[in-house]
Amino acid sequence: MKIALFDPYLPKFTQDIIDSFRAMGHEVKTDRYYDPKLVEWADIVWFDTCDNNLKSAMYPDKNDPTQEGWDLHDMDLTGKRIIVRIIDIEVWVGHNMNVDWSLITDVIYIAPHIMELVKNSPNWKPEYDEKCHWIPCGVNLEKFTYQDREPGFNIGVVSEIWESKGADLFLQVMMKLKQIDERYNIKWVGKMQCYQWDWYYIQDFIKRNELKIEFVDHVESIDEFLEDKNYLLHCSLKEGFSYATAEAMAKGIKPVTHHFYGAEHLWPGMTWATVDEAVEMITSTKYFSPDYRYYLINRGYTVPGMMEKIMEVLNAKHVHNPGN
Repeated sequence: MKIALFDPYLPKFTQDIIDSFRAMGHEVKTDRYYDPKLVEWADIVWFDTCDNNLKSAMYPDKNDPTQEGWDLHDMDLTGKRIIVRIIDIEVWVGHNMNVDWSLITDVIYIAPHIMELVKNSPNWKPEYDEKCHWIPCGVNLEKFTYQDREPGFNIGVVSEIWESKGADLFLQVMMKLKQIDERYNIKWVGKMQCYQWDWYYIQDFIKRNELKIEFVDHVESIDEFLEDKNYLLHCSLKEGFSYATAEAMAKGIKPVTHHFYGAEHLWPGMTWATVDEAVEMITSTKYFSPDYRYYLINRGYTVPGMMEKIMEVLNAKHVHNPGN
């Protein structure tokens, strides 16, 4: 098959998918931005994230001569499969309202709670439900060094630093941990994208309370960053999946994941809802490295598990036909 993949975040979310397609012998062409020539070329057109690429493809600026011929409505899509994979932030900000779902063959969701949000949107129709597929993200186990681990004092945080990531919660967790044992420490990798006042608050809180918290804006390898960590602390209020949780579990590291909206479908029985619960998870002697990794395999949160479900979608008989 000839596959055109548009992803503004290349290669962050889709590299394993692209590599898997190519390993199967499919021809894949990628671009960060929508290119109608690739639509004409491809059998499969994959929009990763329901973002402005889709808006450009469906509602181009008619007054912009450079966008002439961009409109999917005017193209012959016969025999093509038009796929959009939705993450989460694009739905929260309303990008899904820019989509003419009649042009989409299949909608892939990485989480059920995001699927329900889209289905409850004004521009969704019941007849579109058959287009929906839940395919969770798959972590590449080969990229993460597993070993049996045990309780300790090193805590890792992997996320960008902005308001939805629950910085105030992680400060409170760390404050309580310090009161229990001053050896607890946090290292947070992620770019600072919060408002300036949030960043000043975080820095001031850390300084006043003498917390052992270090920020790093970039690392060469998440696998290497997590190697000496005993826990992965997650405090986010909003997630589509929580890929960092899966990465930690792939290494046998205990996840301490906040019960964000929708978490019960993805990480049942593995989350905390209060600061005290997070602290209890960290200070508990219960630690089961093999179970964390097995959970990913059992739930299909691996690249092979993800690709098996993706290929079921791509090999299905329904494709675009005139008038459908």
